[in-house]
Amino acid sequence: MTDRRTGRLAEDAVRALCWGTGADSHEMIARAVVAELGAVLEQALRSKTLCLLAAYLHDHPIPELDRTVTRFLDSTLRTNRYKTYACRVAALADTAALDTAGVSAVVLGGLSVEHALYAGTGARQFSDIDLLIAPDDAERAHAVLRTQGYQPSRGNGTWTRQTGDPIVPLIVVDLATTLPRGGTDDDVTELLARRAGITVPAHDNPLPILAPSDAANHTLARLAARPRWALVADAIRQVRAAEPPTPHHSDVLAGWSVLRSHWPLLPVAPARLPSDEEPHQ
Repeated sequence: MTDRRTGRLAEDAVRALCWGTGADSHEMIARAVVAELGAVLEQALRSKTLCLLAAYLHDHPIPELDRTVTRFLDSTLRTNRYKTYACRVAALADTAALDTAGVSAVVLGGLSVEHALYAGTGARQFSDIDLLIAPDDAERAHAVLRTQGYQPSRGNGTWTRQTGDPIVPLIVVDLATTLPRGGTDDDVTELLARRAGITVPAHDNPLPILAPSDAANHTLARLAARPRWALVADAIRQVRAAEPPTPHHSDVLAGWSVLRSHWPLLPVAPARLPSDEEPHQ
């Protein structure tokens, strides 16, 4: 996850961004931004945490930071906030249409966490809408997506829709019927039965997402398979809200080990973290 071409301060800054709370984090980020701005920006770009950095610096301005950089980061954040809004509107419409057709679905990935974990600030980057449905509902889901204006590409797993919007010209939906890295032995039908809904201001319908404990399991399992800073940030925030249920799946334990490789003083087993806890070195 760490690019050796960047400085140690830059790595520490991204790690602190992912932790997300505490005075220690602010001091570390500010020191790195002032001393190694280029390295911090490179690391944030490579790790897909540039918008997380932009959101943090928007809320915690650093006087020494050049105004040109501040304007660039503010513009980046506004653009991602708009992209997030466009994807959220599409996902709400698509899941409502699927529900009307009798197809249960949940939103996965970045869109499923951007409001609950990042307060809808645009801090969470993602490129598409990930939907999970039951295998038996695939044909009906395909029909619904067609009526929503989507066309299949790469088989029936990815669907795209032109929008005519110069900022978000294409909405991409990745449709899954399995969850290999679910962090649980439960099948998709059971996961869908436990789904939750999150209400986003200015929208009438709730966005269907995995139940909090299932979402934490899924993120930790994905982190084990593909360590990425964006998933680290998601996982840390999720286990502040919900404790992964026991017994812990092997993939969940492996994902927790990734977190402990960055914060060795975390509990040995997955556990809920206090929201105001300082980062563990």
